[in-house]
Amino acid sequence: MPAADQNTPAPEESEGGLLRDILFSFRKRCPVCRKGQLFSSFLEIAETCETCGAKLGDHDIGDGAVVFFIFLLGFSLIPMTWVLDIKFSLPIWGHVLFVGAAGGAIIFFLMPAVKAYIILLEFRHLRRPGDK
Repeated sequence: MPAADQNTPAPEESEGGLLRDILFSFRKRCPVCRKGQLFSSFLEIAETCETCGAKLGDHDIGDGAVVFFIFLLGFSLIPMTWVLDIKFSLPIWGHVLFVGAAGGAIIFFLMPAVKAYIILLEFRHLRRPGDK
């Protein structure tokens, strides 16, 4: 078994289970060293990690996280709208305001974590030439 270099995460850090990985993705850190920033702006992946030098920009997943997230939002916001209509009989503008604000807040807070989680999985399972 080859010796691990300083940029390879320890086994207990890299394979901590689903809950640990999800909680880590909310920190938006480099999946290699777990210290550097993953994003250079809101949803833009940094080219390299400023701590370990890992090439993060090569692993930009594009719209994969967005498509996954749209399906999750659709399955949660549509039933919520239906329940609001049955319980409170809101006018259409009430639905637009409430569900629009709820959807926007969910996207703002969860989209970076979803993208970070998918990149974490890609780093763990899909190594590319030149990765550390």
